[in-house]
Amino acid sequence: MAALDNLRAQWAGLGTELLIRATRGICDGSLLNADTGRADTSARLEDWAGVLSLYTGENESASVRATA
Repeated sequence: MAALDNLRAQWAGLGTELLIRATRGICDGSLLNADTGRADTSARLEDWAGVLSLYTGENESASVRATA
């Protein structure tokens, strides 16, 4: 009986370790995706700022500001 209890404790410890590793992997992936998204958004805003500057002569009274 003691061997069975020992085996259960080992499996519980292994299950906990796998759950922790999976959660860390998900969090790391989420942070990486967020950083990539911010970089993409910033690059697109810079592109659009360049395009909008071509049209400032037509709408000088309109003020457009883009930030991320």
